[in-house]
Amino acid sequence: MAYSFHNVESDWITQLPIGWEIRPLKWFASSGSGISFTKADLVEEGNAVISYGQVHAKNNPQTFVIDDLIRYIPDELIQDKEKALCNMGDFIFADTSEDLAGCGNCVFIDRDSIIYAGYHTIRLQNKSLKNGRFFAYQFMSDNWRKQIRSRVKAVKTYSVAQTILNQTSVIIPPADVQKAVVDYLDKECGRIGQEIELLERKADAYRRLRRSIINQAVTRGLNPNVKMVPSGNKWIGDIPEHWKMERVQYHFHSNTEANKDYEFQSAFKFYMGTIVPKNEEFDAEDYQETYEKYTKVKKDDIIINGLNLNYDLKSMRVAIVPYDGILTSAYLVLRPFEGENANFFNYLFKAFDNRKFFHGMGSGVRLTLAFKELKAFEIPIPPMSEQSEIVDFLDDKCSKIETIVSKITEKIEKLKALKRSLINEVVTGQRAII
Repeated sequence: MAYSFHNVESDWITQLPIGWEIRPLKWFASSGSGISFTKADLVEEGNAVISYGQVHAKNNPQTFVIDDLIRYIPDELIQDKEKALCNMGDFIFADTSEDLAGCGNCVFIDRDSIIYAGYHTIRLQNKSLKNGRFFAYQFMSDNWRKQIRSRVKAVKTYSVAQTILNQTSVIIPPADVQKAVVDYLDKECGRIGQEIELLERKADAYRRLRRSIINQAVTRGLNPNVKMVPSGNKWIGDIPEHWKMERVQYHFHSNTEANKDYEFQSAFKFYMGTIVPKNEEFDAEDYQETYEKYTKVKKDDIIINGLNLNYDLKSMRVAIVPYDGILTSAYLVLRPFEGENANFFNYLFKAFDNRKFFHGMGSGVRLTLAFKELKAFEIPIPPMSEQSEIVDFLDDKCSKIETIVSKITEKIEKLKALKRSLINEVVTGQRAII
């Protein structure tokens, strides 16, 4: 059954079903800042908080709270912070985002327990939005987020200020329609979510297979019948008898050459274990000043992201440079000596990375890896001919696996797009469900 529509005056939607209204959000909710603290303040037990990092988490459903989103802070940090206390039906918005798509991300508090809005968040206190879950879905819709995306400004990150949130409006359907929408979207989004989860598990299984194949090849070789001997390193284990164990410094030196001559005017960025072009624009007066501080990199340089090793357990911290350019000086650049097979070492260091080897190294408060910590580490070195065989083998195997993973990822992205489209159409009345 199709809706009948009436025109509305709004900068983000022009028509609504008859009986639906559009009103300023500030009529129904008030905003306040979250509690300021640092990651160092987090404790194992204490007062529950949700901060911007958890709001932006990949597994945040945005329509209800999951335990994985909750962190804890001690009592002394919440004194006089009642304004950050969330009640059931409230929302926690992130006040910054690294991209435009994340502007408007939030968590709907659907449980009757003490939860505080954490750092870099906005607590939106629900005063009279009767079906908060309906509005949680509405806040996920692209149409509603147009209001935020048109007002935010970015320097390095997008800032979603309370004033921007207070300037938005919301669609108010009749109460029975709100309930019907929630019931419908819970069912349909749940079904789509299950499909996505199954596909993600399948993709992860292939990624684990790829990691296993790489680790086996670069530490054991391709001949299953070769005699093995102890490497002398418990982490590496046994290696083929004819291989050597040699220090990193015998095969690489650290490159820190700055782009002072402004030779390169385009830059790379590190992305998910690859080096890709950095599409970033600067004002003319800032352009040279920014890029002259970058490090010159050459084709076949090995890049290791050794930053903040104690803050996460992420892998995909290793990549190889595809062609000459520049990269932020924050990363460790290993330049192979002439005649080295850089592709073999790329696979070798990726195996180290997959085993979280680098997380046991580093120095400083944030455990940042530098060449001085890595250069004395002994690595397995096959003969040059065998290195080439291993690279050819891994190129073939990994390419086939990546093709499969890419197809799975494409299906996942289509399902995510379907979900976004469905939510957008239903909460704005473009698709009738009753």
